Amino acid sequence: MHKKIAALLSLILLIILIIIIGWEDKQPKSTPLPTENTTEILVEKDKMGQEDKRFKLGRKEDILPQVKPSVAEANISVPEIQLGSFTLINTKVKSRKVTVSDQKVIFQDAAQPIVMVNLFATWCPPCIGEIPYLNDLQKKYEKELLVVGILTHDSIVQDELETFMAKNQINYFISNGTDNETFATLLASTLDLSKNFPIPLTVMYVEGKYFTHYEGSVPVEMIEYDIQQAKKQLKAR
Repeated sequence: MHKKIAALLSLILLIILIIIIGWEDKQPKSTPLPTENTTEILVEKDKMGQEDKRFKLGRKEDILPQVKPSVAEANISVPEIQLGSFTLINTKVKSRKVTVSDQKVIFQDAAQPIVMVNLFATWCPPCIGEIPYLNDLQKKYEKELLVVGILTHDSIVQDELETFMAKNQINYFISNGTDNETFATLLASTLDLSKNFPIPLTVMYVEGKYFTHYEGSVPVEMIEYDIQQAKKQLKAR
């Protein structure tokens, strides 16, 4: 009798365990959130919200009413400020007149559309090193290019300058006139350079307008590349 009761209890316990295990298996398992992707999505949403704010703030019509300029205001032109006119003189007393404004540097008697101004000194080794390149460029592009050397920060006398030019076989215009220092300082200021600007300093202009400049000695290939680009720009006009 006791054995039958024990067997019955064991059977009941077994049935209860089976029911409990089956119930746990039917419960939905919680899926962990993919934290990496979630962070990215939140960041993207935050960015979109910021962009929307910037767009709304950036629309002028949402802030101030648009005012159309009057006919008189539309026809007003801002005149160029004339900064100076200079006469550059070489050792043979040949002169070249140049005008510097806030927008242009114009050599009035230049037949060539490209002008390259080289500020240099005879005591400056990098300046001397550039002379053969400038000679070659002046000869190669004589129809398109005018090279103008401006002696600056140099107290060399005329006889010594002529000897220097002959020794280096300079074939381009060299100015040693009294306007040199003022012209050089003004030219440097148009490039936002101080009075004590570095030399050599070379500036290229195309039809009077600034094109590019080089502070210090640079490879001739760089200068020649810019000359080619300037020529292309002239053809496109």
